[in-house]
Amino acid sequence: MALTRPEEKDAALKARLAEAGIEAVSVPVVAYRRIEEGYRALEAALGEPWDWVVLTSPEAARYFVGAWFLAGAPELSLAAIGAGTRAVLEGQGLEVAFTPRRALGRILAEELPGPGRVLWPTSARAGDALARRLSARGFAVRRIDVYTLEPRVPTDDERARAAAVDAVAFGSPSAVEAWAAAGLPRLPAACVGEGTARRAEALGFAPVRYPRAPGLSGWVEAIRALGGSG
Repeated sequence: MALTRPEEKDAALKARLAEAGIEAVSVPVVAYRRIEEGYRALEAALGEPWDWVVLTSPEAARYFVGAWFLAGAPELSLAAIGAGTRAVLEGQGLEVAFTPRRALGRILAEELPGPGRVLWPTSARAGDALARRLSARGFAVRRIDVYTLEPRVPTDDERARAAAVDAVAFGSPSAVEAWAAAGLPRLPAACVGEGTARRAEALGFAPVRYPRAPGLSGWVEAIRALGGSG
């Protein structure tokens, strides 16, 4: 099994796979980069009144926490898309006021109490569907891009690892695209969620598995469902 995020991001997943008897190797094809202008804009925006700050990934939550401390730790109502994002916030002592019944952007947009003013710190690679759906319900949404995912060129050693495994784990559509663009093999894929799975299917990966309830445990089960061990 090849893991495609930066090695430190996949440490918990790799440990869980080891417990399940699944060998995993690191073939990182994406890298995270903070957008400095967006990060400063987020820090300033946190001084304004918001009905909700919406976090739609663990990485966005990490960037939010840093800006929140710099802004003086204001009181805010936080909405987290799922268990992984919620865990990042609660791990810093923050209370999460809302999590949708399923960790999907469209479900969050349907269920978020409101309307009201929403601050959405996110990735520059994220689509605009969440903002459009919330706006259609009467929310005023301010999106701030605070980080991005950039393709990373695998080394020769990493390419050799990719050639030796029988499956790959993807944590984002960006990782799927970067793997394909690097010319790595289209293997059976276990994806963190439905959106990532749809992108993998569109780019020719098969079979593709993903958890109905996104999160680390579900992702591990999706990997196990592929039946691969290497």
